[in-house]
Amino acid sequence: MEKIIQEIKKHSTFYIFGHTDPDGDCVGSQLGLALFLKQLGKKAFVYSKGKFERLEIQRFRSQFSETFAPCDKDGVVIIVDCSTPDRTGFEDEGLDRFPVIVIDHHSSGTEFGDFRHVVPQASSCTMPILDLIEAMGEKPSKEVAELLMLGLCTDTGFFIHLTETGAKAFRTAAKLSDLGASTNRIYYDVNGNKKADTLKLISQSLGRATRYLDGRLMITWETLDDYRTTPRECRDIDTVYMLLLATEGVQVVASVKEDSKDKVSVGLRTRCDNIDLGAAAAMLGGGGHKKAAGCKIMNSSAKAVVELLVEHFSKILV
Repeated sequence: MEKIIQEIKKHSTFYIFGHTDPDGDCVGSQLGLALFLKQLGKKAFVYSKGKFERLEIQRFRSQFSETFAPCDKDGVVIIVDCSTPDRTGFEDEGLDRFPVIVIDHHSSGTEFGDFRHVVPQASSCTMPILDLIEAMGEKPSKEVAELLMLGLCTDTGFFIHLTETGAKAFRTAAKLSDLGASTNRIYYDVNGNKKADTLKLISQSLGRATRYLDGRLMITWETLDDYRTTPRECRDIDTVYMLLLATEGVQVVASVKEDSKDKVSVGLRTRCDNIDLGAAAAMLGGGGHKKAAGCKIMNSSAKAVVELLVEHFSKILV
């Protein structure tokens, strides 16, 4: 942490990256950190390849650039919420020309970067960012606090995913609330104003959900054809995860999504303490947290990936 603070004090320009297919924690981490650095008198730029499919982050899309064009050769790259450098989508655009700071909370992945602050026990990436701000002797503004709270709320499912080890997350929420962040407002930003077509996609995903391995594994899937009449922005896979995980006997839920003709995304969720999905996803080239992870499979179809997952988890769910 001290070395990161020294880098922040020493430099004036920062380029902040998150992962592709960003969620509330990624966006909240990037924008919250960028706004804090600007309040210190620094220059901060945020980058993302998208896609901004989740309703709660679509309003932030215009603040991100898809192209990395550094304005200061003495700047610093900060990568947040990424367990591997390729998750940024910018791995071939020369980020390694700059000092790289990594702030993350994933339990698996690749060790990269020049300065690392990785806290696997943290419930969101915004938590170690708040730790950094406090370690600098600073206090977040209301606007920064709201962005950090967005990440905390979305990555904890509004705190329902926390176990007996989640006390620090509640303490963090209390700090951010004292600074003016509202969990009520964030909840309705995330869950309010859903489009009618969202219900169609939720219904479709639930209808396709199939149980495998004596009901321990449940998989649902989506193809490119599904989005020809219904836009991806109507997707609400978090609700699908919650409902499928509530099914009796289910230990792991997988969502298989065709992103393009040659790429399939896999999302994994569990509520079982004895299953490490981060490790399971790493075996497939991905990564993540113990209870939430994912990977991408190239040159495959949704059907083929479903078969791959059944075989893969037959060796894990024993």
